Amino acid sequence: MDGARLRESWHNALDNAQTHFRQLLTSPSSSEWKRIPVGNDNGAPPSKGKGRASAVPEVSDVMVHRRSTKSGESVYRAVLEVPVGDEPVSLEMWKSVLVTPELRKEWDPAVEAAQLLEMYDQATRISKVNFRLGWPANPRDAVTISRTFNDATTLIDISTSLPRSPDEPTYLRPSPPYVRSDVALFAWCIQRIQPQVNDQNSRPSSSTPKLRITCFWQHNFRLLWNLNSNSGFGQQLGAMTVGLFKTVQQRGTRVPLLTGYGNGVSVERIRFAVDREALTVDYSIVPEDEDHHQPSEHSLEELHTIREIRRLTRAVEFSLSSAHGWDVQLSTKGSSEVSQLPWTAQATRSSPSGQGSDTGVTDHPKFVLNIKHAPLPNDHSVLKVRVVIEVSGPSSGLRLNGIPQPIEELEARDPSSFFISQSMFQDASSMADKSFQTQSSVATTATSTSRASTIGGDRPQIARTLTERSAAAEKSILSRVKRNYIYFSSLLQEPEAKWKQTVEAKGVSVSQLDSIDPTLVVYRAEATFVGIGLWDLYAAITTPGARAYWDKLYEDAVLLEDVNELTELWHYKTKPAWPVNGRDMVVLKTVYKSPNTIHVFAFSADDPNLFPQIPPADPNVIRTQVDLQGWAIEALSPNTVLVTLLEQSDPKGWSNKGSIPQQMITAVAGIGEFAIKCGGPPTVTRLEGAKANQLRYDHERGSFRVEYEGCAKRRVANDANAAPGSSSSSLPVIECEIRCDLDTWASSLDIVVDPPPQSIAALRRHKFSSGGGGLWLTITHDAIFSEQERLQVIIRRGPMSVPKEKGLVMINGVKADVDMEEMPERERQNLTKQKRVKPVRVPLDQPPVLGVIRGRKAEWDADKDPSMADDGSSKGSSSPTADTTSFVTTPPSFATSFSKFFTYAVEQATTTTQQAVAAISPAMAGGEDAAPSSSKVPMQYALEALAFVQDLHSQPASDGWTVVSEKDFPVRRRVYPEISPVIPVHKGEKVIEGVAAEEIASVLKSYDCRKQWDTRFDSVNILEAYGADAHTAFMVMKGGFPFRDRGFYVSSLIARETVSPPASRRNAAEAEQLSSESRAAMFYVSASFSPESVNHFAASKYNAYSLPIGRVFVDAWILETLDPYSAEKYAIPSTRCCRVVAVDYAGSIPAAMNSTINGMLPKSILAVESYLKNLSPSPLMRLPPAGFMLAPPPEDKLRTPQAGWTLRKKDASRTFLTAAFVPSSKVYSSLIILNGSASLPPPAATDRTPRPSRIVPNSTTNTQEAGAPSLSPEPEADSVNGSASESQVRAARSRSPRARDLTGRSSTIFTPRGEVRHPVDILVSELIVDSKLYPGGYDVLLRSRIEKGAKLQLALPASSPGEAGSSDLPSADETILPISCAAYTLPPSPLHSAGLHVDRPPRHLLRFTLPTAQYQMSTIVDPLTGETRSAPPKPQWLLDLEEGRAIIDIRVRPSAATVGKASSSVNKKTTTVAVNGVAVAVMSEKESLTALGREELLDARAAKTDVLARSVSAEEQVPVGLQAPLAVAQHLLDASAKASEPSDAPEPQETDNTPAPCEAAEEAVENTSPVVPSAEHHGPEGAASGLMRFLNGYTLPFSPSRRSSALLSPTGSEVPARSPLGLHKDATNAARPGSGGDGSAGSATLTRAQTSRATAMYPLSMVVIVALIAFLAGSLLRSLLSPADFIYVVTDEKELGSVSAGWREMKRLLEFKYVLGGWDFQIAVVRRH
Repeated sequence: MDGARLRESWHNALDNAQTHFRQLLTSPSSSEWKRIPVGNDNGAPPSKGKGRASAVPEVSDVMVHRRSTKSGESVYRAVLEVPVGDEPVSLEMWKSVLVTPELRKEWDPAVEAAQLLEMYDQATRISKVNFRLGWPANPRDAVTISRTFNDATTLIDISTSLPRSPDEPTYLRPSPPYVRSDVALFAWCIQRIQPQVNDQNSRPSSSTPKLRITCFWQHNFRLLWNLNSNSGFGQQLGAMTVGLFKTVQQRGTRVPLLTGYGNGVSVERIRFAVDREALTVDYSIVPEDEDHHQPSEHSLEELHTIREIRRLTRAVEFSLSSAHGWDVQLSTKGSSEVSQLPWTAQATRSSPSGQGSDTGVTDHPKFVLNIKHAPLPNDHSVLKVRVVIEVSGPSSGLRLNGIPQPIEELEARDPSSFFISQSMFQDASSMADKSFQTQSSVATTATSTSRASTIGGDRPQIARTLTERSAAAEKSILSRVKRNYIYFSSLLQEPEAKWKQTVEAKGVSVSQLDSIDPTLVVYRAEATFVGIGLWDLYAAITTPGARAYWDKLYEDAVLLEDVNELTELWHYKTKPAWPVNGRDMVVLKTVYKSPNTIHVFAFSADDPNLFPQIPPADPNVIRTQVDLQGWAIEALSPNTVLVTLLEQSDPKGWSNKGSIPQQMITAVAGIGEFAIKCGGPPTVTRLEGAKANQLRYDHERGSFRVEYEGCAKRRVANDANAAPGSSSSSLPVIECEIRCDLDTWASSLDIVVDPPPQSIAALRRHKFSSGGGGLWLTITHDAIFSEQERLQVIIRRGPMSVPKEKGLVMINGVKADVDMEEMPERERQNLTKQKRVKPVRVPLDQPPVLGVIRGRKAEWDADKDPSMADDGSSKGSSSPTADTTSFVTTPPSFATSFSKFFTYAVEQATTTTQQAVAAISPAMAGGEDAAPSSSKVPMQYALEALAFVQDLHSQPASDGWTVVSEKDFPVRRRVYPEISPVIPVHKGEKVIEGVAAEEIASVLKSYDCRKQWDTRFDSVNILEAYGADAHTAFMVMKGGFPFRDRGFYVSSLIARETVSPPASRRNAAEAEQLSSESRAAMFYVSASFSPESVNHFAASKYNAYSLPIGRVFVDAWILETLDPYSAEKYAIPSTRCCRVVAVDYAGSIPAAMNSTINGMLPKSILAVESYLKNLSPSPLMRLPPAGFMLAPPPEDKLRTPQAGWTLRKKDASRTFLTAAFVPSSKVYSSLIILNGSASLPPPAATDRTPRPSRIVPNSTTNTQEAGAPSLSPEPEADSVNGSASESQVRAARSRSPRARDLTGRSSTIFTPRGEVRHPVDILVSELIVDSKLYPGGYDVLLRSRIEKGAKLQLALPASSPGEAGSSDLPSADETILPISCAAYTLPPSPLHSAGLHVDRPPRHLLRFTLPTAQYQMSTIVDPLTGETRSAPPKPQWLLDLEEGRAIIDIRVRPSAATVGKASSSVNKKTTTVAVNGVAVAVMSEKESLTALGREELLDARAAKTDVLARSVSAEEQVPVGLQAPLAVAQHLLDASAKASEPSDAPEPQETDNTPAPCEAAEEAVENTSPVVPSAEHHGPEGAASGLMRFLNGYTLPFSPSRRSSALLSPTGSEVPARSPLGLHKDATNAARPGSGGDGSAGSATLTRAQTSRATAMYPLSMVVIVALIAFLAGSLLRSLLSPADFIYVVTDEKELGSVSAGWREMKRLLEFKYVLGGWDFQIAVVRRH
């Protein structure tokens, strides 16, 4: 067949479909049409009332009818009538949407993708559509030819499938795994029906015009797996019709339309970018063909066609809406002579007087762009042209290559179409006055409704399995498969907490389901394989012969029966291995497939009535019972696959279930090794019209054999009898689809097909292609001639004698033509670098179309509710395009000097903004996105932005993004409707080397630092603080001349992702640090909120100049410290920095300027990088931590939009409020809240001696947590050189790292070892200071006050920390709490810039503590001396703290002694640290490691960070902790609001009698002599030790049970020498004045009992003897308390078969019977199973 005959067959198929359409169009009232009810999927009642008639149509408004044809197929008709009122109805809008295939996936829920393949002629096109239907077997596609007709009132679009032909071009051939379906008819008829004039013989008709949308749908998907429900088709057609209407309303005026082209023009490619809304047309100017055959007679339609083709010689014509501005880019390519040929572009608009004069139909304003080219110089020249038309701005102008183009007005031409079929329009007009409301009967409706309610569309029903089984047997098999798959998919979706890991080896991790039922033993094995594709691994798993490669016990696998398209019955055998017998199993295996996931699950089949092919059991072989064996193969990226194996089986015999994990490891690792080394063996992916009899694969010989035979009952219904107008062949065929690996398994293939096939098609893709890599063979046989024959296909690796030609395929000795699907090199590189994303685990047996329908219904309902709430009238909902058309205005005139700038800006902009239009036209209501809603609290906008950024971070980097600029680093943009439908999101990403994420975050969140690197940032006023550095603020950004500055109400927060720690690292400290810092992304997110939420603030105070208010949709930074162990060649540390921004500057800033600013904002990463190179990291508050921990997003993506947020407090004692850092003065300030009720335990009970049986746990928040030392050793007063004394090191060693700071896991005073848990001092805060920032030392200023009673909102500081007066030494009234400070040296870390250089100044860790341990001692009686020991009386500040909370202000500034001195005079080896004016020595790195340990020093305090999580079950959208602020800027409050605010000033009586700790410390230093440091006193703790009290008086180098009861003050003074009779008199006097004298003076008020006890000393030999006795006594006690093991003695080994897991196997080594009283003495070894 030549090309002319092939195209003639296409034309005939389209003519037949057109005839079939006319027959259906002229019989609307036929009784053969039966009504199908379209019910609400969610069961929601339809809307009622008057407002319902004019609202946007719903799915229930669509009337769907079904008509059966003679061939048995059904034709469906969907009709929707929408009243349009006086709004203009443009058929051009409908035409532009219908002829654009890329838009079909937006309005057809059954379509996954569509593209235009070829323009047949000016009104006919050939398209390819990929459908969602067909899974879990094989997806379906279709290649259709379409033709469009239209006049002023009617638009008709008809599509039908192209007839199959062996001579069809390559791009029209099937592309496996897609199966070519047959579209007999897919037609649309859009009519505008005018009101009819009533006469005597007619009924009264409506006086309002309406739009009637009619769709005819006849499609044969060739499915055995289908919905079997008319309601399913009804819902699909209803959703498709409503979706088309909504798409036309939203995008109709924004889609360019190619209306025609003439002689000399060859259109090569047309594509429409949905995200950019850009139409790209590639065409060529070729020599004109004037000699083509012209018939002697022409119809009226042909004359119109010829006239238009001649008019548009060497020209193309586009229709564009006047409601938008358009940017047209035209480029030519050719030889030097041809490329310089002139071309002209003319834009014309019809005069308004001529529009709609004949029909009374008003149309949307539009203009026509005509591009005409000059003739070619000769017949051998060709000119390539590309035209890109894109929506660019709010004005109605046109720019051609950046130059404004005038639009001329001409007289209107004939509005009729160029391609008119008068007879068809007559048929359509005759149907216009027909009614579709009376075409249903009660019986039909009841029957359809009952079927819909029975099936419900929840899961598809497979068609009758075409064997000789009865219907009951078929139903039983299907129900078993369905039930087992539900069990398999539910196990896959079990949360990770339900699985406990048992073993890990060979890269495979095996875990067991944690079940309360001991008999339920389910194992799960997981492994990730890199370098192979999804289909290669699937072939290795489903090919039984491949098992012989890795399983030496494998014997054979036999296909017993091909049950149906998805299910097979297999018999597997394994060899015996002494002393274990051989095993076999008979399983029913089913395969479900989706684009990125394949599920293979099997279970035992033991019913001979259902499966008579089951072989009888061999007495020498044990048959294994398989309850479930399921494989989940999931593609994380094109070259990375995650394999999950679930196993629940019983091997029986002597082998127990304990051997299953090792077998699973062998299986998973072996399959992965086979797929990587050997590739994927050939596998049958589809068999249509036949059933398989035998499948064999021999790996040693490299051969694959499949034997099958024709089965008439397996053919798709109605395949033999094509429907009228159908384009499919009438002869049935048998198709066998085989997938081969030509990359690894073999380089060439030798294939034998017996008997020879009717046709064979070979398609090869790249192995990592998204469409399915590998070689796909489609072998077709004639079903009639081959039905009784045995068909077989043998595939072998190419012999060595064949020349080394890669990709050679020989079929029956003849070289076959292989179609290659090319992949550009750039796309290959992107696939290998694509980020790994785990797909959402959803059941694959659910029809994907219904899920899409539910999702779109939810979107439509969400879009409809705000409009109904605003106005119930029909005016607001009659036409969604009303808002769009109201934007049409004249373009603004700008100064000449700005012309070049705006030309560039318009080229970069792809979308418009509502504010830019508002600057040109009067104010309008822009809908939901015009301004934030005051019904949402401010932090809700920040949380919504955080959810968006978190999802964005987990998505692939390049999907749907358009590159805006590639200078320095790429900046991309994309429109996200959930963020803003008009403002695109811009994103830029760059790796900053030499800096960690924490250091970048400290610069980003400091507004004073932002003034240095952000040139657009002006000022900020913090309004409210919510804790954890979450706050709201009013921010001013510079607008730039000639625009004013802009104000933004923003809410901001910081969050960090949670990741699981790595399995193995150098040590636990590095592992925790790597897991928490290197691989977890940090998010710093800001978003605008409603100004009405902060209306209690005086706007005149923070917005004195009444600046215009803009909106930040999202402004987020994503920081991710790179793994130092990765293969990327970056410095250590390095951080991947990404900024995501979408800002609307509002006011008079044009859209082009707005888009340009957004495009430059991601470039600020460069400014941050240059700023960080010249700055040392600012101080960092480690405890309480700033920000939140972010839990992973929900796996159910469909319910994620309805998910709320939950906040779990991990540290109820401390709250980080706010922090600030001024880089010019290097002053850091922070404000924290210490909750006394959560920090301190309740008063001790009257029980004097604690006993385990009588101690009642208080609460989890009042107990201590194991882990960190809580005391800080204090240096001597004169040791300023940084070296601590030996006594301090010993005191630090005595502090066990197991004592956590405040809260813990246990609510008892006993440790897990049974020891008494000693009280520890409160750890208030931890601060990390980089000494490089302060080369001459630094001062720490501590201020504190206590609030009792009701917790009121705090007042935020009005001045910045760097202003005068804010850093003076605190007075006595400002230091209520005796807070102590200790300084440590942090070891260098590769994850911080401080660890890059050896000679770099180190980082310091400052730990602030409160001396509370000495006051929490229990009253006990010494059993040896009889003395009563109790804690000293609590001071006033501690009593006040128990009733309220403390507000602590910590500031760090450069040392006052070194300010003004030259840098050379500063001793670089010594860093002076002073706390409230008193010097504090800094421990060296070695002393710090000895005192605290590496784990404690490097602990990032992730366990103390509050956790934010998205949860569908959340009670509210915003957590309670983020709804009300903890502190407000009271100096910015309105006068009325401030008057109503209660004063939060501290009470005078709290501060009058409390001396400053500095004064008391100085007094103690003057009156005491340093002999023994207070760290050596352990009186209260030792008293609680009972019999082991003598250990407190004996000095040991390491004593984990010792604590310090009194904290040293910042003075560094030591406790004076004591005598056996009591304390030194001066020390007593120093500690006496005031309630805070105990802690501030650094000395404890010791009792007489403590003093006398301290003199008792014991020799070392006695200590060792007592310790040995205690150990033996403890061992005896434990043996008496531990449970006894009861052993069941088995006399017969056959009884072991019924023993379940949990027993222990014991082998006796030595036994003495009847030793004493019926007891036996045995020595044995025990094995745990």
